[in-house]
Order: sequence, then structure tokens, then C-alpha cells
Amino acid sequence: MSWDYELAVIGAGPAGMEAALAASEHGVPTVMVDNRPASGGQFYMPLPATFNKASKSSVDKDGNFLRSLLDGQPVKQYKDTLVWGIFPEGEGWKVAVYGPAGPEAFNVRYLVLAAGAYDTPVPFPGWTLPGVMTAGGAQIMVKNQRVVPGKKALVSGSGPLILAVAANMISAGMRVEAVMEGARLFPRVLGHAYAAWGQWHRMAEGVEYLTTLVKAGTPYKLGWSVIEARGEERVEEVVVARMGANWKPLPGSEKTLAVDTLVIGYGMTPNTGLSRLIECRHEYDRRRGGWVPMRDETLQTSLPGVYVAGDMAGIGGAELARLEGRLSGLAVAVASGHLERGTAGELYGQMQRGLKSQRRFAGMLGALFTPGQGLFSLANDDTLVCRCEEITLGEVREAVAAGARTLTEVKMITRTGMGNCQGRMCERSVAHALVDALAAEQVDFEGIGNYKVRPPLHPLPVSVLAEAAED
Repeated sequence: MSWDYELAVIGAGPAGMEAALAASEHGVPTVMVDNRPASGGQFYMPLPATFNKASKSSVDKDGNFLRSLLDGQPVKQYKDTLVWGIFPEGEGWKVAVYGPAGPEAFNVRYLVLAAGAYDTPVPFPGWTLPGVMTAGGAQIMVKNQRVVPGKKALVSGSGPLILAVAANMISAGMRVEAVMEGARLFPRVLGHAYAAWGQWHRMAEGVEYLTTLVKAGTPYKLGWSVIEARGEERVEEVVVARMGANWKPLPGSEKTLAVDTLVIGYGMTPNTGLSRLIECRHEYDRRRGGWVPMRDETLQTSLPGVYVAGDMAGIGGAELARLEGRLSGLAVAVASGHLERGTAGELYGQMQRGLKSQRRFAGMLGALFTPGQGLFSLANDDTLVCRCEEITLGEVREAVAAGARTLTEVKMITRTGMGNCQGRMCERSVAHALVDALAAEQVDFEGIGNYKVRPPLHPLPVSVLAEAAED
């Protein structure tokens, strides 16, 4: 069978760009598809052309450098294009896309899936009020669009990203009342000193963010979290509390703060819709972000010719994503006969030290900052957990009382996960609610399973689906 391309890279973030570069450099005909108007993903998102070029950071410069390398390679790039389905086609795959410039579909022999991750939603009373947003959304507004989301904010979450978001908002002129880090870092952080060794640039960034907070008089409180947002037309005040064992709020520790913006950032969730769609094997790893595809040493999944790189396979950050992207591109070059195994082995050996260091650092972040089960107990029976279908936590609990024991059964009874997002916003919250309700039965996350993903992966015009049905 003839292929339109040998390799399709889905996702143009750090992992996707490196995968396309590595494969193309060794002669693999490659196409790269991404739903953004420019390559770079969330981390290397380019600044608008109207912004002052002199203000570009080292991250901006790295992103521009990778884009220039890609433009110098014969990689076909489809931007502003959705991949809504992937289907078996002989020994390869048919990739169905929707975008302004792309074809309706193309056939490829190999796949590198590099769809990244998204902010982990955490439901609590008031979380749907205007003015409540994720850390990623706030970062885009402030850093890339030069728009402030409000005047006075609280930042609550876990992990280094909330420091970066708070510092960026302060630099943009906002007042940040406090940064609430839900994790209790001491003395646990002392046991991970080795994993942090060598990450000097990251440490320097952290110190820079903390310095910005100190100069602005913004407190950084460990072991605290938002538990409720209140307001009429938008958020007007928030309730925070000290977190006890397993991230449950301690009664009597509540405090109320007046703000017009609440930024929440409780880590990231791997965006595994594509790998689930084609039924790669997955495993549950709480510290890596939840359900992640299983891979071998070359990053190949349980399906031959399908590779997954970057945060889609477990949260690890941009530097690890770049290394994994390059590794997956090299693996495709070997599998397709464009690169000798001996040469590939030498290149792989040169990457080993970096891979081990970055994976060790990612493991440290997972161990220190992964929220406990108690965080997902903030919601009450009236709190929406599925925003697409407007399903409350009480309705999920009623489904469990009626006999539901898996996520699929809850989905059948309540319609959670049947909306436009196909569960990206609610799966984790419903899963925690289900595990909590079945605690007496000692049911774990692997036991309740996950949502089944079906094409189209994203909402599409009916006319597109009708044409696809005819084909």
C-alpha cells in the first residue's frame, strides 16, 4: 500500500516538534498536525507579532529556534487543524482531520502521538462562577495575550506553575492576595534533593518567582487551599482552609478573602484521547497524572508503529518532552529503514543521561505535588461535576447507590462524559467520587476503569461527519 506520508506526528508542542525534526532529518516523509495557529504548544506558544520583540524570554527564543529548524525541514505542517479520528488502514492508519488547509484524511504507516496535557479540573462550590479560571488559561491571558483577568486575585493549587502564574500576574499589574500551595512540602522535600541536583535553571526560575512575590508582599502559604468561591454575577470572595491529612480541609481553619479572580492549578492530566481512541493499552499512575499509555524503551505503545511522547504519557515538563520526542522520531526512522540501528543506538546512548535526570525530576514533582483524595471531596451534592451535561455530584452518588461500580456504568446512568469534551473535564472528578463512595469495597482507580472515547474526538459540523460516513 502507498502512504501519503510515512509518519504523522499529532501535536506540535515540544515533544511533537522534536519528533518531526528527528524523523525528517533522517529522511522519513513526515506530516505534523496541530490545532493551534502556530507550532510550539502551550510551553513554546509564540508571542503575537505586535508585541515587543526585545521582551522575549529564553523560552520564547527556544521556541522560535525550534520553529526555524522545522521550517528548514521538509515536514508538511497542518495548523489550525483538528484530528478527530484515527482508523486502521492496512498495516498503517487513516488520520481524519478538519481544518482550513488540510485534506479530509491522509494515510500513514507510523504515528507519534504528542497531544500534551491539560489543567486538572477540581470541582468545589462556586467553581463555575465567572472569574474562576485554570492556571493555564490565566497564563495565556497574561503572558501571551497581555490581558489581565482581573484586579485582585488568589492563586490556589499545587506545583511550580502556580508560582509562575502568580509572578506573571503581579508583573502585569495585578494584586495577588496570596498563593496557596496545597502540598505540605517539609520535611518531605529534603528526601528529594538528589532529584533536584543539576536542575539549576529551574531552581533559578523558582527563586525569581518567589522574589517577585516577596517584593509585592504576596504571601506563599504551604498546606492551604481554596475550598469555596462565592459571588453573584462573578466571584467576589473565596474561602480558604488549611489542608490536613490526604488534603482534607481542617475544620476551624477557614478564612475568607475578597477577590475578583481565582486561579486554580492542581497539576496536569495527560491528554490521552487519541491513544484511547485507537485502543492502546493504558495503566493508572497517580503521580504521572492518571491514565497513561504503556510504552517500551523506544516509546512504542502496545500497537506496533504507534509511539507516544511527552506529557501525554505522563507529566514530565518541556525538557523531558523534547527528549522523548526526539527518541520517538529516531525510533520511527529505525523502524522505517531510514536509520541504522547502530547509529540510532549511539544517538540513544547520548540521550540516556538527560532522560534519566529529567524523569527523576518529574518523579520528584509527582511525589511532592500530586493532590490527595481529600481535595476532590470539596464538592457537595449540589456541585456540578460534569459541566457539559450539567450533572451534579449528588446525581453521581445516586448512580452509585443504584448499583454503578465503574465509570462506564455511571456514564450510562447519568450521561457524565457524553458532552463535547468527552470527559476531559469530568472524568477525574467522577472517578474520585466513585472511589470515595466505594471506599468500603476497597475499589481502586484501575478497578473502575475509564471513559471510552469514540470518534469524533472533537465537535464537528454535521456536514463533515456526513461526508466521512459516505467515505
